[in-house]
Order: sequence, then C-alpha cells, then structure tokens
Amino acid sequence: MLLLIETKGEKTMKGKYVISWIFAAIFIVASVNFIGCEGGESGTLTGRVVDGFGYPLGGPAVVITLSGNPAFTNPDRWGNFIVHAPVGSYTMTISFSNPAAGFNYRVQEQVEIIHGTKHLGTFTLLNYQNMAGWRAYRNRNWDEALAYFSEQAALARSGQMVFLPYMRYLEGEPDENTILLQGVLSAENGLGWTYSRGYHDLARGKEHFQLGLSGGFNNLDAKVGLASIALGEGEAQTALDYLNAVIDEPGYYDSSQIHDNISEVDLLAARSLAEFLVGEVGASAETSREIYDRITEEGNSSSMELLNMLEEFRPGGKPSKVGF
Repeated sequence: MLLLIETKGEKTMKGKYVISWIFAAIFIVASVNFIGCEGGESGTLTGRVVDGFGYPLGGPAVVITLSGNPAFTNPDRWGNFIVHAPVGSYTMTISFSNPAAGFNYRVQEQVEIIHGTKHLGTFTLLNYQNMAGWRAYRNRNWDEALAYFSEQAALARSGQMVFLPYMRYLEGEPDENTILLQGVLSAENGLGWTYSRGYHDLARGKEHFQLGLSGGFNNLDAKVGLASIALGEGEAQTALDYLNAVIDEPGYYDSSQIHDNISEVDLLAARSLAEFLVGEVGASAETSREIYDRITEEGNSSSMELLNMLEEFRPGGKPSKVGF
C-alpha cells in the first residue's frame, strides 16, 4: 500500500519533502508493526476442518466466526483455516451447511486468543452420508438405526473407514485417538442411544456407551448417555459424576444436530436433579436458579418441567427416578 503525505504548499516532492515523506512512511509502518506485534493486542488461531473420512472441508460451505466479531473466514481447499482477532475470549462457531442433505451442522468451542499464533488442531465434522443412521433414529425406526450402527461398528473394526459424527482431537495425540477408532466410538454411541432410548434396554445401552469410552478418547456423548441411564437406574452419584465431566469440559455440548434435543443447559437441569438426589439440596437450588431464565430459549420442555418439579419437592420429599 502506498502512503503519500503532501506537504502544504508543495505540489511536488523535492529535497527535504521527499525525506519527510520517507520518514513519515517509516513511522506509520513501524507504528502498525508495533501495535500488531509488540502491543499484544491481536493474535491468530489456526486449525483444520475435515469430514468423517479425514478429507478436508473447505470453501463457502464452512464458515468460522467468533462471538462479538463481525469478521468470518472459510477454510481453504485443504481444510486449513486462519482466524485473526483482538486478544480475548471468544466462542468460536464452525458452521457446515449442506442444503442437499437437509441440515446445518454447528460446532461451538470456547477459545482464547493471545498474542502470537495458537494451533487448535483438527475439527472433524459429520460426513453427511452418516445422517442416514441418525435420521432413522430420529424417525424412531429403531431396527434400521440398529442395523446401520452395527454395520458401521463392524466396518470400523475391520479397518475400513466409515462415516463419523463430530469428534475433536489434536494433531499428534497418541495412536488411540485416530479417525479409525473414532469410527468405532461413533457407532457405539449410536448403538447406545438406540438400545437405551429406542428399546429401553438400559443394560445393552450401558454396554455400548462404555465401549464408546474405550481407547482413552474423551467421548462426551457416551458420558451423557451413561448419565441418563444412571438417573433412570437411581444411581444419582454416578450420573452426577458423568454430568460434571461433560459440563466442565470446554465448549458447549449440543446433540440436537445429530440425535436427541439435549443441550448443555439440559445437562445443567439434570445436574440439579442429581445434586438433589444425593442430598446436595443447596447446590441443586443454586444450579436451578442459574439456568431458570435460560431454559425456555436453550433447553427442551422436559427440563423446564424438571426444574418446576424440583422446586415443588425440594423442601420435602424426593422426586421419582427421571432420565433425560
């Protein structure tokens, strides 16, 4: 970019005016460099977006935004993205729109921009072909969903790449956190939800959710499933442990884009119930107060019913076993 400073009364730059222009340009460039590099007022995030096969997702279909910041970016054809923004805390949203498949998939994660560059790793988004299994689940076609997820698990264990839902892992982590193993864990999640919510077979559901936690991978969806089963079985402390593990994880849990309408605020409502059942009545009341105003907009109707029920029962008896 060419910067010109015209000295008053001069139409051409000669002699000392040329020198003045040079020093002015140097000062401006130095100031910009100082603000951007030395002042710590801005930073950069880098990362990569891929689908369930590990193939890059880029172009206009994938949009990355930061809360409170009007700018947005698209990954390149290899899925790599670079985000520049002032230093601070943000909610980063990665949106993947596929109108042909009839869905918009969104992932949110809390990020901290510091002076310099921070690599966030790889974000694996749902391959749209995998929507068939979850579509059968949402349509309550349990047999079809069961068949799909069973086949997916078998293919993954045989060494074939399969369609995965959203998973998060960092480049260079141990071998157990590979795309291939995530295919197994994804299928186990589907089997867990199908058995526990579709067939009401809590024992089989628990078995598959526990398999979904194998390999050391932090499978949040499996933990939510296990928390739901624990509440249904009256194991309030176990449910509370799983719920806390998911809620305390950075980012925002939301299963509504894939299967059941469960968001983080619904998990907080379930935590209030679990706290009440284990005798932490004060903590339960505090959790309910913190989220009461958010339930209508962010949660499902059963969570509001749950909070109202807790308010009714909190001074005296305990509510009956409730799953979510």
